[in-house]
Amino acid sequence: MTTRGGEDVAAKFTAAWEVFSRTCGNARAPEATYQAWFAHYLISQFGIDRVAREPTFRHWKMFAPSPFLARFKGQEIKLDVVVTRRPGIDMPHWVHRPDSKHGGSALLADLAVISELKVASTQGEGLDYTEVCKDVWKLSMLLGEADRHGIDAPLAYVCILDNAKRRFRMEHLHRRLCQVPFDARVQILSHHADGDRQ
Repeated sequence: MTTRGGEDVAAKFTAAWEVFSRTCGNARAPEATYQAWFAHYLISQFGIDRVAREPTFRHWKMFAPSPFLARFKGQEIKLDVVVTRRPGIDMPHWVHRPDSKHGGSALLADLAVISELKVASTQGEGLDYTEVCKDVWKLSMLLGEADRHGIDAPLAYVCILDNAKRRFRMEHLHRRLCQVPFDARVQILSHHADGDRQ
């Protein structure tokens, strides 16, 4: 994906992920702290007026039926961090948007990147595979909504910082994801704190 001026959004996002994961991988901190650090590195690539944390799209009931929907019953759909296509953050809660009749899906048209961050050391015994799968399915559901509304879909990333004692197994994650096949446009980036990156 490119935006105005031929910007390579994928290269800038992955550059921010690389620096964040290698710089912060050996730290021990609350999850919100990691999210703030990651947003900092994204801001260094895209600018402060293009990066936002925890936008709310809409309530699960307003999504079209899909294989993913049942996994979010009773929830509002939020993301950890997003990057807009152009400068200027305008992300009120979806019910306060002028296009709220679309349930917040129109926000996708403003976004170059949607992403979720999982940090193993914040989860005690390591990451829960079900929770990571839900993040992948959540992004898949949002990409499907973009397609349904004729929106140029943003790039989608699930970022996994594997810095707990118990090793996160990507092959096990992919076996779990086979239960509900996900959108192939969702990219899974992972970094092991010992420097062995997948």
